[in-house]
Amino acid sequence: MRRVTAICICAAIAWAPMAAATPASADKKPITHALYDSWRSIQGTQLSEDGVWLVYALTPQDGDGELVARNLKTGAEFRHPRGRAPLSVTTDGGHVVFMIAPPKTEVDKAKKDKKKPEEQPKSGLGILTLASGQVATVDRVKSFKVPEESSRWVAYLLEPPKSKAEPKKDEAKESESGTAEESPKKKEKKKDPGTELVVRELTSGTTSSIADVADFTWTKDGNWLAYGVSSKTAENDGAFVRGADGAVRKLAIGPGHYKAFAFDDAGRQLAFVSNRDDYKSDPAPFKLYYWTPADSAASPLVAPSTPGMPASYAVSEHGRVAFSKDGSKLFLGTAPIPPAELDDAPEPIKVDIWNWKDPLLQPMQKVRAEEDQKRSYQGVLHLKGRTFVQLASS
Repeated sequence: MRRVTAICICAAIAWAPMAAATPASADKKPITHALYDSWRSIQGTQLSEDGVWLVYALTPQDGDGELVARNLKTGAEFRHPRGRAPLSVTTDGGHVVFMIAPPKTEVDKAKKDKKKPEEQPKSGLGILTLASGQVATVDRVKSFKVPEESSRWVAYLLEPPKSKAEPKKDEAKESESGTAEESPKKKEKKKDPGTELVVRELTSGTTSSIADVADFTWTKDGNWLAYGVSSKTAENDGAFVRGADGAVRKLAIGPGHYKAFAFDDAGRQLAFVSNRDDYKSDPAPFKLYYWTPADSAASPLVAPSTPGMPASYAVSEHGRVAFSKDGSKLFLGTAPIPPAELDDAPEPIKVDIWNWKDPLLQPMQKVRAEEDQKRSYQGVLHLKGRTFVQLASS
């Protein structure tokens, strides 16, 4: 903001003598703070592989933007309102897949009405066919992924369905009175259920759905789709892969979290993290799992007991999993195992305690609290010898 203000001041200084010398300058509008929010920036720029199409989002600081697809040979343009990044151009230059922001007026109204996050307007998905300019749209989409080297598929994860109306006050009171006499239940593990994942063939528009998906990823060639299921029925949890023919293979099943899926560049190796083996324990540390198409199921390779793992550390659920370019190494994140949660712990009194030795002031400690809880430290697994080496530390 300081930089923008400085530019505006310089512009105003340069403008003053010109205004005095040129009578026509009286018709020009001065730059004011109210204009800043209308200035648009170019985001998510992508060029098709053949260099014909340039695609980007024009986004104002405050207001509704638009997606622009410009043919660099003919100058023809296709535009779609509220289109924004992330966006993806398929390798054959046939389609553009992009997110669609909800109308700004609806977002402002929802904030003014103090609606819950699940009740606020959600983003959508747009699929632009560059040959015709037609756009197919899908409502309530969380995220999407397109295989890097395939123009056949797109997979997108939907938002949860709209919640049902809340019970009336009398019904809520009856419910409360009914449960008050019951014995207190043991604290249950918190696990957010997944949502519907839709796999769509771009040319034909045919779709198929997978229920309760929490995380997913493609191979570069689009021949395999890996995904993790998080269900309200815990026995349905698991890690799976879906082939291009629609056939599904089970990698690991059972109650737990399955996330951070990653394929190598060749699409012949898959890794992910899960706490399935210790899910009923508290804490439930994560392990790194590994699978190839020749395997009948995924097997754990890195656990808290793995040689080279720091004491009281485990695989981090928040760390990034990635293969090296040649596929011989597997990078992952580790973190201290969190302490067990107490079932009958009293509600803590919230106070701010600052020490003069603290590197950060209290307000910044609060801002970074969640980031610190998710912090992980990189390690590497050498796949040939199955040896683990911790690379980073606090």
